[in-house]
Amino acid sequence: MNRKKPAEPSKSVIYGIHPVLETLKAGKRRVEEIYSAREDSLDEAARALIKERNIPVKPLPQAQLLAVAGSPHHQGLAARVGPFPYADLEDILSPLPPEIGPILLLDEVQDPANLGNILRAAECLGADALVLTKDRSVAITAVVEKAAAGASAHIAVARVVNLVRAIEMLKSSGYWVYGTAPEAKASLYELKFEGRLAFVLGSEGKGMRRLVREKCDQLLVVPMSGKTASLNVSQVATILLAESLRQRLSEPR
Repeated sequence: MNRKKPAEPSKSVIYGIHPVLETLKAGKRRVEEIYSAREDSLDEAARALIKERNIPVKPLPQAQLLAVAGSPHHQGLAARVGPFPYADLEDILSPLPPEIGPILLLDEVQDPANLGNILRAAECLGADALVLTKDRSVAITAVVEKAAAGASAHIAVARVVNLVRAIEMLKSSGYWVYGTAPEAKASLYELKFEGRLAFVLGSEGKGMRRLVREKCDQLLVVPMSGKTASLNVSQVATILLAESLRQRLSEPR
């Protein structure tokens, strides 16, 4: 007799209080059903949106919610949702608003926690969009969305086959493209960021690929003074975005 395999967690389930609530608030993605193990996991605003959109809420004990979410980090809340709404890079670039934040391009970043933390920093620090590679790169998964704490619901994310071509498109739209490299001569804090900016960050192990590096207008480095002299890609992204935001906020209005 063939035994049934245990049901695998649905790829269209997100979990955690912030990912679920921010997805509801953003309204960009279909929410088909919500699973709750705690009465206090949904605030009044969320309950109003659920009622308005006629989304069923199914109470589940912790053990069943764990099986649905596929992770112990569900915080008593999960939701079955439609596919993640990736944007087209062409749509991001046309038409451009008069005031626009930086765009981050990630060259084959593969760690879900890193991508989630980058999304969180990008949304909090005023980035306009993220561009990911389709190959050899982590996609937006439930693990990524949990690490992003809901930020993925509010920022445009595009996936491209060719990152070099994406850089060329940005340049054609008036962007100045900075790449990050430890051997770069220019320090982040010596540069004046003006106009439309894009930052390219390499993968965790190899950094930027050669052709991607060569397409950048300028390379920069985040100066460090510690003994290890090592930051991961999400930390570098946070520092870059914080400095670019500081410069924008210090500009005279």
